[in-house]
Amino acid sequence: MSIRWRRFAVIGGLGVVGAAFLGGGIASGQLPMNIALSGQNFTGTTTAITAEGITAYPRSVDTTAGAQPSIAVSIDSAQLSDVCLSTVARGLPLIGDVTLFARIPGDGATAENLVVDVASVTGSIEVSDVRLGLDAAALGEENGARTSAVSVGNSWAPSTRIDIIALAASAASITGLTVSAESGEHYC
Repeated sequence: MSIRWRRFAVIGGLGVVGAAFLGGGIASGQLPMNIALSGQNFTGTTTAITAEGITAYPRSVDTTAGAQPSIAVSIDSAQLSDVCLSTVARGLPLIGDVTLFARIPGDGATAENLVVDVASVTGSIEVSDVRLGLDAAALGEENGARTSAVSVGNSWAPSTRIDIIALAASAASITGLTVSAESGEHYC
């Protein structure tokens, strides 16, 4: 089999340009981002989160692994410091377990209209303008189900660990992103 190097270079070059265009659009906030990996959860850690306009309420999330109970956390805007996301793909043929890492050092991550479905959150938090027992449907957050919600005006959370089921944002700005894979099962 003969490889046509010129054709390979042109096709490969177009792929790199396309990936750079999409990555640049996400980083500048011009394209929405969504992280999903076949129903597997991500573990996320940060050294600090500063957020405005937060609403949290229980709901169910449909994944390829089936429906999962979650806490939906809707954030109008967020600044995140030292972000690390990890997930493990188990039992890959000939390789075994592989951990995917996405790391953003320093204050290199901001997001707008962020919705994170989480299984659990651990850490400390400082909040202002807290309102408990609100109707999530009345806040425009949850349709078709009556559930109570918590609303917070502003918050700051140092050193947080999150078990993420799904994550979506209408815009994000990411500086210094590093994505890597390591053999075996590891976490942030």
